[in-house]
Amino acid sequence: MSATARVPTGPLRDRSGTRTGSARSTGGRAATARTSSPRTGTTRRTGPVHVRPQLRLVTAPVGTPARPRRVAAARPRRAPFVALLVVLIAGTALGLLALNTAIAVDSLRASQQRAANTELSRQVDRLEQQVTSARTPAALAAAAAAAGLVPADTAGHLVLGPDGTSVVRGAPVPAPEPEPAPDPAAAPAPAGG
Repeated sequence: MSATARVPTGPLRDRSGTRTGSARSTGGRAATARTSSPRTGTTRRTGPVHVRPQLRLVTAPVGTPARPRRVAAARPRRAPFVALLVVLIAGTALGLLALNTAIAVDSLRASQQRAANTELSRQVDRLEQQVTSARTPAALAAAAAAAGLVPADTAGHLVLGPDGTSVVRGAPVPAPEPEPAPDPAAAPAPAGG
């Protein structure tokens, strides 16, 4: 709420109507009173003027203790927050580093297992190829001859009767004697060396 009053706003005048100078100095010169001819016309405003209340410094009474300032309390509150942020950022970085390392180790293991699977697959293919080539009639005959077996000519069959008697059907011929296998110790050494 402001009070309105009529306040002179023109230059200061003494009772005789002449202007007086201000008390402040400008540029180091002493202030001197101005004298000039009185103005003609009105020197006062006629409208309402808002008067501002004068402000003054309020101090505590002499007997009361001084209140501590809160400026010192504001700084320690920032330090834990900044420390918390630093710890969170460092923890996040270390967590990402550990996660990245675990992913890299798993990737390395997966690569090693893929390589081992590829090698085992090649070995299975080689073994299947060996089994397939060993099943051919020529390979079976060669393996039998190496083991000392001979081919049978005509075979005889033994038929048992209901009364327990046996009858031979066909004309069995004994197999020829196999050729002796060469001795590996007596084999000549390959030439060239």
